[in-house]
Amino acid sequence: MTTEIVEYSKTEAALADLSQKYKGVVFDVTTVEGMRTARLGRAEIRKYRTSLEDLRKAIKAPALRRCQVIDEEARRITGELLALENPIDEQIKKEEERKELERTAAVRAEQARLEAEELARKQAEEKRLAEERAAIEREREKLEAQKREREEIERQARLKLEADERAARERIEAAERQARAEREEADCKARNARQAEEDRLRAEREVIEKARREQEERERAERLAREQAERTKRLAKEAEQREIERKQMEVTDARGMLALFVERYGKIEEFAAVVKAIKAYQKVKELA
Repeated sequence: MTTEIVEYSKTEAALADLSQKYKGVVFDVTTVEGMRTARLGRAEIRKYRTSLEDLRKAIKAPALRRCQVIDEEARRITGELLALENPIDEQIKKEEERKELERTAAVRAEQARLEAEELARKQAEEKRLAEERAAIEREREKLEAQKREREEIERQARLKLEADERAARERIEAAERQARAEREEADCKARNARQAEEDRLRAEREVIEKARREQEERERAERLAREQAERTKRLAKEAEQREIERKQMEVTDARGMLALFVERYGKIEEFAAVVKAIKAYQKVKELA
């Protein structure tokens, strides 16, 4: 390889000889002769290297001076150019900054306008939602009030129905107690009648027994017996008539209670079968 620097040609030529002489050589530096030979080789190569460095500095010194002059003159001319350029540059930059400020101000104004519109839209939306929530709440409260009113009406109706049913049960129980009292009274009268009949028979036996003793006593006894018999028959007939009237009254009361039940509870689905049976019974009685 040939160097482009003419001044380095001698050293480069020597480099070829040095490479051939020393490249890859291993010196036996453990011996005196080997160490001496190594030192001589190093000194020879170092001489060429230091000579090359001195030559480089000598060759480069004018170039360095030229570069310094070039740089100093460039800095001087650049300073004068900048003195002319900077005032113009400042004017341009000021105008550009003014335009940038106007642009950023316009952008900020537009952003503020958009933010104001968005805020107004959000406020309007929140107001609309608040009104809707208020309307929903009013409707809910209205429905709750209607529900409470309906529940109160149902409760009152339920209480009235329970009161009516309780009153009907009480009337039925009272009628049953009355009927039971009348039956007990009739039974008592029947017992009295039987007792009276037994008394009559006993009196007749007494009359028969006394018949032998005296006729007048027999006639009196017979008369008493007839009177007693008539009275007993009359009482029995009256008791029978009262029993018939009581039964008729019970039937009349029962029919009235059935009619009242149909009138009051005929529309309740739970009593539909009962109402149907009552109406069928009423129809049969009307045909009879």
